[in-house]
Amino acid sequence: MNVEGTSKNHNRQPFPHERGSSKPVGDSERDPQPPRRGRRRFLIPALIAAAILGGVGWIVFSRFIMPILIFSSMKPQLTPVELSSPKTAPIADSSDYAANLDSRQSVTLQPRVSGQIAAIYVKAGDRVEAGAPIIQIDAAQQRAQVASRDAAVESADADISVAQSDVSSARDNLRSLQAKRTANQSDVQFNEGEYKRYQDLFAQGASSKQVLDQKLNAVQTARATLRQTEADIQAQRSAIARSQSTVAKNQRTLQQAQANVTEGQAELQYYTIKAPFSGVVGNIPVKVGDFVDNTSPMLRLTQNEQLEVQMQIPLDRAPALRSGLPVQLLDEQGKVLQTGKVSFIAPDVDPSTQSIQAKAVFNNSSGKLRTSQFARVRVIWSTRPGVLVPVTAISRLGGKDFVFVGTSFKASGCKAASAGEGAPPPTNVDPEQLTVAQKAVKLGKIVGNEQEVQDGLGKGDRLITSGILSLQNCLIVQEAAATPK
Repeated sequence: MNVEGTSKNHNRQPFPHERGSSKPVGDSERDPQPPRRGRRRFLIPALIAAAILGGVGWIVFSRFIMPILIFSSMKPQLTPVELSSPKTAPIADSSDYAANLDSRQSVTLQPRVSGQIAAIYVKAGDRVEAGAPIIQIDAAQQRAQVASRDAAVESADADISVAQSDVSSARDNLRSLQAKRTANQSDVQFNEGEYKRYQDLFAQGASSKQVLDQKLNAVQTARATLRQTEADIQAQRSAIARSQSTVAKNQRTLQQAQANVTEGQAELQYYTIKAPFSGVVGNIPVKVGDFVDNTSPMLRLTQNEQLEVQMQIPLDRAPALRSGLPVQLLDEQGKVLQTGKVSFIAPDVDPSTQSIQAKAVFNNSSGKLRTSQFARVRVIWSTRPGVLVPVTAISRLGGKDFVFVGTSFKASGCKAASAGEGAPPPTNVDPEQLTVAQKAVKLGKIVGNEQEVQDGLGKGDRLITSGILSLQNCLIVQEAAATPK
């Protein structure tokens, strides 16, 4: 078929019998090759339209209808949460203060004598025990003085020995004179008896006057000898007293000499500077060869094993201040390093700060603390039982504080439950299904990473501690598996 033939067929004239007939022309009577140009004109747009409608339909089905069918046929994935019981712990009523650490024993050593430094046995930072020598001052002159005083002691002791010998000799002479006096007394008695007898004989005429005079002379001689012996005895007693006085004087001299030696030896000890207590040597400003006197600072010795914390307590806390109150020493992060007790409370008030000074003693055997170091301390006034929850488990909404607890659906008070964002509300919820319940709480003190809950939580509540930002009231959740430690 060609275009020309087609044109001829389309332009042909009807037969005469067709012109006046009203009968429709049948297919058999038509041209066996009908015209096709008009059909092709609408075929391509129809195919394009069908393709577009099919693509749009597939997109709608795949993007919207199919996910809905799949989601409706799947069980919703529940949010896993971690549950824990609120922590019961004592809550302390406490106050934090800035304090100053001070050594209970700290001294700047100064010499008690003058002289040149002969030796230094320690260096700064050394730890020394009580009584250990630290610095030696030249003591040659002092040792010579002590030796001289020792000689004086020996001389005084020798003088005492001589004087005691004199006393002993004088006492021997006294005993000899006393024996002589006894003999003289016997002579006097004998001569007096003879004289009396010859007086009787002379009166009877049996003896001459001459013999009587001789007997009288003998009596007088015996009496004179007795008086001389008495005088010698008295003189000897005086000699003994003098010798005893010499002994006493020499003994006092000896005591003085011994005292001088003791003083010299004691002063000699001052030339060796010793540690008065166990501690750590500080700065040593002197060196060997320096001349020092009793005003020269030589070194500082500090005992750091026990440090004293000095606190200034405001007057409004004075009624609660008492000995034995716990005092905690804190580090820069607020961690408790150790705990002591109030050991001293000043009887008066500091007029410049209107506060009361209190002290507490802390052990520093580790040496981590230093004298004159500033520190932060916490005075525990009292303790009470309380409930603590992690601060991360607390949410705030509308100016109020809330926590989420996990409970059964029937105990949650929820009339309807949610399965999560984008999920349709579940139907036929199991009454025992774990459900989120939001509870308003009243908060108290913050203790580390936890905070006190004063009201709003019960003893049996199970606190949700994870995923707080994605939770909401009446949300159905499941408990997360425990993480092995």
